[in-house]
Amino acid sequence: MNRSVDHRHFPFVHAWARARRQLPILLVALLGLCSAGLWAQPAGGKTGIDAVLLMDSSGSMRWTDPKKLRVPAARLFMSLLGPEDRVGLVSFSDAGYPVQFLTPLEGEAEDKALASTDRISSRGVFTNLHAALLKGQEMLQRREDPQREQILILMTDGLMDVGDDLEEERLGGLVVGETLDQLKADGIKVYTIAFTEGSDQVMLQQLADGTGGLYRLARTDRDLHEVFSAIFESAKAPDMLPMEGGEFMVDGSIKEVTIVASKERADVSIFLETPSGKQVSTEDAGDELKWFISEHFDMITLRKPEQGRWKLLFSAGNNRAYIVTNLSMGTNLRGGEVPAGSQTAIESWLERDGERVTTEAMLSNTEFLIEITEPDGVVSDIFPMLDLGEVGDREAGDGIHTNLLTFRKPGDHNLRVIARSPTFERSRSAYFKVLAPPAEALPEPEPEPVTEPEPVPEPEAGEPAPQLEEEVLIEEPQEKGSSLGMILGVFFGVNLLLALVGGGVWWFLARRKKKAAAAATQGEDGDEDEDEVEDRK
Repeated sequence: MNRSVDHRHFPFVHAWARARRQLPILLVALLGLCSAGLWAQPAGGKTGIDAVLLMDSSGSMRWTDPKKLRVPAARLFMSLLGPEDRVGLVSFSDAGYPVQFLTPLEGEAEDKALASTDRISSRGVFTNLHAALLKGQEMLQRREDPQREQILILMTDGLMDVGDDLEEERLGGLVVGETLDQLKADGIKVYTIAFTEGSDQVMLQQLADGTGGLYRLARTDRDLHEVFSAIFESAKAPDMLPMEGGEFMVDGSIKEVTIVASKERADVSIFLETPSGKQVSTEDAGDELKWFISEHFDMITLRKPEQGRWKLLFSAGNNRAYIVTNLSMGTNLRGGEVPAGSQTAIESWLERDGERVTTEAMLSNTEFLIEITEPDGVVSDIFPMLDLGEVGDREAGDGIHTNLLTFRKPGDHNLRVIARSPTFERSRSAYFKVLAPPAEALPEPEPEPVTEPEPVPEPEAGEPAPQLEEEVLIEEPQEKGSSLGMILGVFFGVNLLLALVGGGVWWFLARRKKKAAAAATQGEDGDEDEDEVEDRK
């Protein structure tokens, strides 16, 4: 398999690993890692975000999203956010129309924000992307805390359309020019979602790339919750439980689990099986169990879940489990852009109540892993991360596990960092783009030096002037003339040959006749043949 990651592999045998500390240490230029886009210093607490959803309400959405599934997908995103976050909503067609200003997601305010999505329609005539971005930017500028992260989520199915070709061209230039520059200056990340391949994907990609957001194409309704989950993970970097085959491990430090489960069809029912073997469903919803149902996914929240291995039944697709816990996994992994061929040190560590875990008893049974999903959707091998003071690791035994990666295949990637032991599991995901190397410009050919002709020496008095060699030009024969000459030559040659043969035959026959006549005369008068006399002479 053609892998996009170069890696160093070490088995997870700690006695052997300690022995490797005596080997030469690989020197890594850590200063160069800061420019790779994924590097960040280990950080502590998380800050809230201000998110504004810009939802297309043009008439074409009746066909591209006939069941208005963008509405429950937006609710999914809102529901995943915490009480420290705020959400606003803008509907746009010919202009941007505020539906809900920034609202904290707790208590009655959260219910109000979720209900605001029902006011999204599909009755607009035009699609003014420029107006939508300006209205969202204006809403974010009303924030009280300048330190909060700001994001816009733009959802559309079409191109810039205001009913005038020249105006559309002007507004499109503003979006990728002045507007984009202002968004970058304000530190606003733009996440863009296209509902059809006929949308202005180039513009949407430029907005996302230029502000550090993500661009996704939701070809089907089923893709929407996957897209919003990816945006949530990119914006909030939540702690997650790895899910393999629909199973996940809950340990005693987990206070709450939120599961996003995909469904093949709307009529499919999802169940959870507890570690003790009991099945629970939406009918068991209550204070400790919340169950949100939509057409293509269910979102389930368990408070104070039972310890042990849980199973997700009758589900399909890429499922997720987000957790609230005092034992979390930290990482320097951040989404963004990475130049192809650049080296990046990915780090990971455990935290309990905000403090890094360094105890040997806990870390000796924990393995740290990296999983890469490449642009074609293929999951590559799982690569180990070690705390040996080499291969990008800054200090041995400090609890920070590292692997040095080199990404080579251009395109969108998903990188997942996993911490796993017999009693607990944690993971973090990030989405990033590997940039193709710039095409090397061909060197311009160097002009050939112009040499001056050597001067002809003046003849001395009494000497003849030197004669310059005359260039003889040999004119190559024309192809048609050459063919005609060959034909004429063959014709005359054949005729000459026939004339020679004919003349020889005539001479031979005439001589025979003359000899016969001479023989007859000699027989009569005994005279010698004149020709024979001539022959003897």
